[in-house]
Amino acid sequence: MTSDDVEVESVLTSMGMFIIDENLYPVSWNRPSEYDILGGGGPYAIVGGRIAAGEKEGKRITGIIDKGRDFPQSVGDQLDAWDTGIIYREDNNRLTTRGQNIYDENDIRDFKYKNDKKRIEVDDILNYDKLKSSRSFHLICSIDRCHTIIDKLNQHLNHQPIYIYEPLPDDCKHENLMKLTQLLPKIDIFTPNLDEACELVGINKKANELIDNSYLKDITQKFNQYLRLANSGTVLRCGPLGCFIETIDKQTYNLPAYHLDQTKVIDVTGGGNSFCGGFVTSYILTHGDWLMSGILGNLVSGCVIERLGAPIKATDKEEWNGVSLKTRFDNYVNQNQKLLTHYKLDKSKLNWI
Repeated sequence: MTSDDVEVESVLTSMGMFIIDENLYPVSWNRPSEYDILGGGGPYAIVGGRIAAGEKEGKRITGIIDKGRDFPQSVGDQLDAWDTGIIYREDNNRLTTRGQNIYDENDIRDFKYKNDKKRIEVDDILNYDKLKSSRSFHLICSIDRCHTIIDKLNQHLNHQPIYIYEPLPDDCKHENLMKLTQLLPKIDIFTPNLDEACELVGINKKANELIDNSYLKDITQKFNQYLRLANSGTVLRCGPLGCFIETIDKQTYNLPAYHLDQTKVIDVTGGGNSFCGGFVTSYILTHGDWLMSGILGNLVSGCVIERLGAPIKATDKEEWNGVSLKTRFDNYVNQNQKLLTHYKLDKSKLNWI
């Protein structure tokens, strides 16, 4: 979709970047390098939102994809198959933003850009009516830049959108906590991963050591005390442990991951971004239901990490990696009866798929 379709109000607009990745592995792994992999926080948030939105609401998930003169057709075909409201911008005077994931012998990944990056700016959003009217914005950027983006958007928009903020890993240091507390009053959904949250609040424990709800509540409350917007809260993305949610009005949910069997996890790249897209899409479509949003965030993230690169959508039906969202939802609920008995999940709220 390349036109500025103002007739469709956007549910989600991601301001994350589009990047084409390549993966480089140590010689000892005997694994060939991989190229032209669809990447970047923006597209992964978009695909997460698209899976959660389903066919009925899919064109209301959007963002900007910047195509340089070397843009691969194979990547374009993947994006087109999602059937979203993506806006493409073409510029033959530049190369498409590309990055390298370089793995070492210990499976530690180092990322670097191969060329100049193309960020999405507020002025870019203001150029398109359907982006200006978006019900929510996914922000993945520095704390300082997040301040600037929100202030400028609020000056120019005619409504108050929902802001979901995914901090950059490099910003998640304890010395930045005070700066973050000045931003949090502007945020609806704050969602670091658990290790990042621990770094921010100065806790030395790592994610796999924090299995007690009391630890998780202590962490979320250190952020929630600064949140001010109605129905706002913190979501800790805990990888194989799922997610932990606490809102300012004391709703608390500890939700297991979709894949309890980690052998089904192939590549976690984009899992967190897609969680954010799925979460906030559900948040909008359910009018602020945190439980359903957490479930759908887990489901779409679980889908994304099942393969290298973005999930594959079936051409003739609403299936991703061969499984529909409805089937994933039913399986997840059946495996986690606590959702019904303890959290009183209202399954009828998932009424758009």
